[in-house]
Amino acid sequence: MSDKQNMNQSAVIAGAGFVLSALAAAVPQAAFSQSSALEEVIVTAERRAQDAQDVPIALTIIGGSEISPAGISSISDVALKTPNLTYTQFNIGEPQLFLRGLGTTIDSAGADPTVSVFIDDVYVGRSAGATSDLYDLERIEVLRGPQGTLYGRNVTGGAISIVTKRPSEEFEAKVGVTVGNYGLTIFRGLVDGPIGDNLAGNLTFSKRDRDGYAYSNISGQELDDADNLSLRGKLLWDISDNTELLLGFDYSTDDNNGLCRDLTKLDNPPEDHNAGGAFVPTLQQIKIDNNSEDPRTCAMTLEQYAERDVFGLSARLQMEFANNLSLTSITAYRELEYSWLQELGGMDSPPNLLSVEDNEGDDADQISQEFRLTYDGDRLFWVAGAYYFKENVDRFANVPIFFGPGSPVAPGALLDRSWLQSATNTSMALFGQVVWSMTDSLALTLGGRQTWDEKEMDNAYFSSPGNEVYNLKGLEESWNEFTPRVTVDWQVTDDHMLFATWSKGYKSGVFISQNTSAALAETPLEPEEATNMEIGAKTRWFDNRLQLNLVYFDLENENQQLFRLENFTLVSENFGTESSGIELDFIAALGKNLTLSGMYASLDAEIVGGQFTGNVAPRSPDYKYSVALNYNAALGNGAMLDFDASVSYSDNWYMEATNQGVSYMDDYSVVDASVRYTSGGGNWEVTLWGKNLGDELVTSHSIVSSFGGSVELFAPPRTYGVTANYRFN
Repeated sequence: MSDKQNMNQSAVIAGAGFVLSALAAAVPQAAFSQSSALEEVIVTAERRAQDAQDVPIALTIIGGSEISPAGISSISDVALKTPNLTYTQFNIGEPQLFLRGLGTTIDSAGADPTVSVFIDDVYVGRSAGATSDLYDLERIEVLRGPQGTLYGRNVTGGAISIVTKRPSEEFEAKVGVTVGNYGLTIFRGLVDGPIGDNLAGNLTFSKRDRDGYAYSNISGQELDDADNLSLRGKLLWDISDNTELLLGFDYSTDDNNGLCRDLTKLDNPPEDHNAGGAFVPTLQQIKIDNNSEDPRTCAMTLEQYAERDVFGLSARLQMEFANNLSLTSITAYRELEYSWLQELGGMDSPPNLLSVEDNEGDDADQISQEFRLTYDGDRLFWVAGAYYFKENVDRFANVPIFFGPGSPVAPGALLDRSWLQSATNTSMALFGQVVWSMTDSLALTLGGRQTWDEKEMDNAYFSSPGNEVYNLKGLEESWNEFTPRVTVDWQVTDDHMLFATWSKGYKSGVFISQNTSAALAETPLEPEEATNMEIGAKTRWFDNRLQLNLVYFDLENENQQLFRLENFTLVSENFGTESSGIELDFIAALGKNLTLSGMYASLDAEIVGGQFTGNVAPRSPDYKYSVALNYNAALGNGAMLDFDASVSYSDNWYMEATNQGVSYMDDYSVVDASVRYTSGGGNWEVTLWGKNLGDELVTSHSIVSSFGGSVELFAPPRTYGVTANYRFN
């Protein structure tokens, strides 16, 4: 980073308190005179129940009331509301998450995420197994920055913790239906309550169907549709006064028509962007014309599909002992079956230029076991534990590439490539963390985790059916790493806390797939090691009618695992990344019935080391923000009317580390709004909602090749509908 940037960052750190005070003072106190204090939000980010404002972590909380078709309905919506979190979708239900410039694009049976998803404290190994219909959840916690001590491996960027609702001691039942444009229909239901003495349970279901947002003007197939079923249930048994057993399951299935991908960018990059990569002069001038002005229309010849089945079981045993000790055991099993056939290029007619098929599938299962012993005293809180994880993954990929008769590159040629992988990924860890309240206002947190990883793989490549190039059996590699954390937090007043953290994160190495070289296929990429420093403040103002939080971070990551497409071959590499930035979030109770909330994030992330040194790190916008407004009014007889509106903005960014012009993604704004009527007594809820009301064209993913082309797909267009819920007393 430049000296000027370092000076600016030092100024930010030195003036953090002043900035918060100035921001708070900028709002007249009279604006809060008629408002009520903000409600306390309880989180478990540190493995104990705490007010979110008391947790010395950069944390984004999305409450259960926000999780609905009108609000947060997917992880992509979570990204819009979270500082420095970027969501892209490689395939349906297969997110690629980047946080503070850290993420991964590696596609392999042994690949791990950099931003990991946890469901009720259970780590989800495959990104395709981490997405489901978000419905009737307790909350979502996004922990920004490395979380290597308590959350373990593969959280160098951060962790997304999805917390589902516990069974209640009071009966509740709810049904709901949603209808919207593009033929959207959603049926949802919930039943919750006591089953017998010391026994309670809940069950939720969601069935979603939707027509596609796009179609192929060659095959006539409708694409990017939805056909999803989700089930989730829990059973809570109070075995004794100090022992409980919580059993859970979840199941989801998807049967979709695949995505609309088209070779839309084959022109020269803009002059103000780094070209990066080599271009084939004859091909870069070609324009693909799919005979439509709609960018969501593509020229596909194949009948595409995407199928996914996810199943999970968990058992959580909680035992309370004397002397403030408790023991938690979490046992879990998860499995995933995922397959798809998608065309990545498209054949123009005429003159039939190029067709690239992608036929792939994953079959994975995992088991995990975690033990945690916790002590919660007056001045001391500590947690110590052990963790075991084992995952088996079978993966195949068949990618035939056909150069049509009109192609200037190898006309009539066919490259039919296949890769087969079978991997076993094993991880074990011992961890501990202690929080010592040295005084009533000053606390010290010390933590560490020792992780041992082992990966075994069979890796084979066929250049054409029956033509074996390599078939590597028994590849094996192991790694280990210690990830410490040191945090000091100072409760300056009851309403103002300052904290500083130094921490490390780690992700194991990986055997890469889709290589044409045996030497590369048998040589794993190096593990990632992230070192993070952050300084933050969490503050309350005006009798807790305004909460204002600010964080500055400086993050270095060695050996970030990324791939790029070069001459129709995936090239996987390690890159160093340096990033720093500011993250601001706030919520304000303005007046009696008006709430304003939002966030702002800046990010300076660049590649360090290797041929792309100095380039902007992929999927790292310089800044983003969101602002949301909520107004509610009483209508009499207990009825309520709620109005919600939000705008989310992301600056432009590059999809790939090469910074090619075709990987340059334009900035965008997304506007959402809803109006909800709640009847007196709360039995009926009717919501009119709209998302992406400006019909902004947002690129959700792009595959960039060294020949100057880009295969793009897009986020949903403008959608709207009505949701009705009925609650049984």
